[in-house]
Amino acid sequence: MRIKNFTLVCSLLFSLISTAQTNHTISTSGMSFSPSELTIEIGDTVTFINTGGSHNVNGTQATFPSNPESFGNSVGSGWTYQHVFSIAGEYDFQCDPHASFMNGKITVQNATSMQNLDSGSHLNIFPNPFQNSVSIQGCNGGKVFLYSVVGRLELNEKITNDSYKLTTNELPSGIYLYQITLANKETVSGKIVKK
Repeated sequence: MRIKNFTLVCSLLFSLISTAQTNHTISTSGMSFSPSELTIEIGDTVTFINTGGSHNVNGTQATFPSNPESFGNSVGSGWTYQHVFSIAGEYDFQCDPHASFMNGKITVQNATSMQNLDSGSHLNIFPNPFQNSVSIQGCNGGKVFLYSVVGRLELNEKITNDSYKLTTNELPSGIYLYQITLANKETVSGKIVKK
């Protein structure tokens, strides 16, 4: 049974690679960040690369109190730093030694509000992001599996009708992977975000 679950999680994760989070790159270019402004979605990763000189990335709430969350690294040379953005909003950042002119902004947007999947089943999952429940329409029975991004099965429920509400009160905020096995044995998977 564990091997079957492991195989299921692995296949779900690999099937999501093309639709999962995107990796964006911001490099130091002389005395600036390139690009200096970037728009991404919740769950995307930004990789900062120091191509030369003594720099850092400071997006902490101590420096920028309106940032939804803190991120950053220490001053140094030849580093690569990654951060996964999990909260929507505007994020300012700077290089501390060159703060007056070496700065940037990242805008993190919510994921699509409704997913209409290309499965021939006309399956809709909404809202996305969600708070305490997510609706599944067009499924006509089946099962839904909800996994954390580390592959832990969080929910496993039988879908009893064409319009089903999945209650997720106990789950913490974050990114989740779903797999829905429809009554006709078709499998649909994707990602959703809990606020």
